[in-house]
Amino acid sequence: MTTMAVIVITIVIGAVKNAGTGSLSAFGVDNISMICPLGYLETALAGRDVMPRLLIPFFVIAGLTVLLGRVFCGWICPIPLVRKLLVNKIDEVKKTTTNSSSHDGPTQPVLKEDEAVKTACSQENSDAKKNSSSGLIVLGVTLGSSAICGFPVFCLICPIGLVFATLFALIRLVHFNEPTMDLIVFPAIVVIELVLLKEWCSKLCPVGALLSFFSRFNRSLVPTVDRSLCLEESQDTRCQRCRSACCFDVDLKDGRGTGGISDCTKCRECADNCPVQAIRFPWR
Repeated sequence: MTTMAVIVITIVIGAVKNAGTGSLSAFGVDNISMICPLGYLETALAGRDVMPRLLIPFFVIAGLTVLLGRVFCGWICPIPLVRKLLVNKIDEVKKTTTNSSSHDGPTQPVLKEDEAVKTACSQENSDAKKNSSSGLIVLGVTLGSSAICGFPVFCLICPIGLVFATLFALIRLVHFNEPTMDLIVFPAIVVIELVLLKEWCSKLCPVGALLSFFSRFNRSLVPTVDRSLCLEESQDTRCQRCRSACCFDVDLKDGRGTGGISDCTKCRECADNCPVQAIRFPWR
């Protein structure tokens, strides 16, 4: 989260100083220009133009994703930070209200642990197939709509771009006293997307789906489990803390989660939550 905050602050400082660095959607310094890889594909399809100047940065980002995996989603993208600061607070309030209202009500029957495990495992295979293709479907619809409509349609509702658009609108308000509806509309869209579509990052984000496609070839910094230390292996107990801590439901031991290893964002939440430090991120 610290890395995300530093990047957001850096971009805000660039906007305040009028340095013209842009945002994560499109940024650059002097003659060096970069653009979101999905934004590039949308723009190229919409304009029927390869745009050689932006094609090279596209391959640079693709190469970095192959080398490092989906580090953008875990270390750079501001959406996890927004979710933690805003959406998770809303969910906590809802859970607190629900628990307090249902405390005196009738209790629901609880499945035995073995039955619950069997039920969950029986659903995982079908869920994994559905979830693995959902992001690619959204990605296909995103690119197809741009080609048909002639402009990057998804950019209008992309939460990453809307977060920075909100920050820029706030800067205009503070510096130039220019209040606009952007300060209301853009945050509202982001909150609606993240609250109603709780699995946006893991299952629906087309940017993440595109990066996940490239990260299929990633062979570095892949988390591994030392089975001699793992509680489930050494003490025959059901731990699952690493999997429950993963926002993408990646199961590092048995691969039964709804997320694959290509979805790993290298956020290290699994390693940080392992009680016996059994998870490592080796370079190869």
